[in-house]
Amino acid sequence: MAAVLGLLAQFEQQYSVSTAEITAKIGQLSSVPKPDRTDAIRDVRKMLAEVNDLLDQMDLSVRELEAGSTDRGKYELRVKSYYNDKKALDTELEKALARMRGGSDRSELFGDSESTFQEDQLIANTERLERTSRKVRDAYRTVVETERIGTDVLEDLGRQRETINRARERLREGDADISRSNQLATSMLHRVIQNRLVLLIVFVVLMFFLLVFVYRVL
Repeated sequence: MAAVLGLLAQFEQQYSVSTAEITAKIGQLSSVPKPDRTDAIRDVRKMLAEVNDLLDQMDLSVRELEAGSTDRGKYELRVKSYYNDKKALDTELEKALARMRGGSDRSELFGDSESTFQEDQLIANTERLERTSRKVRDAYRTVVETERIGTDVLEDLGRQRETINRARERLREGDADISRSNQLATSMLHRVIQNRLVLLIVFVVLMFFLLVFVYRVL
């Protein structure tokens, strides 16, 4: 979490610098020489697009924070406020352009022709399309990464299941070995008892004959 908070702090610093520069550039548009205004407007729009990308990155980073935490709630409110500020900058730019279009030098403002304005709009639309494509690619990479992780998890579960099955087989084999060992031990015990009984009987018979022999001798 500390790494995410550090990254968000860097994003906020970059956002503050960028928005301050955009505000200054919008305020200076009317004083920009007419031949250079088209490039100046294009630069401001490019910076606004970059700020929007920065806010998207901040929003993704905030989602990495623990749900329900104080830090996440705080940064969610901040990012929402930053989006509103960015929209206000968009509105301020359009107002500045409207004021300049309302002047008598509209044709000069847009490069002495309406086609230049259309070209500027085309560039803005192209940049917007590029941002959308980039987001789609990022989403696709996320899906692919999620699928890869899911595949790895399934493979790990498969290996664990095989390990458990082998362990069960070994346990069953061990139980069978123990059963055979018990049977062998029982059989050996019976044989020992039988042998001792035979020896006892032989001893009793010998003692009987010995007593009979002694009795006759005496």
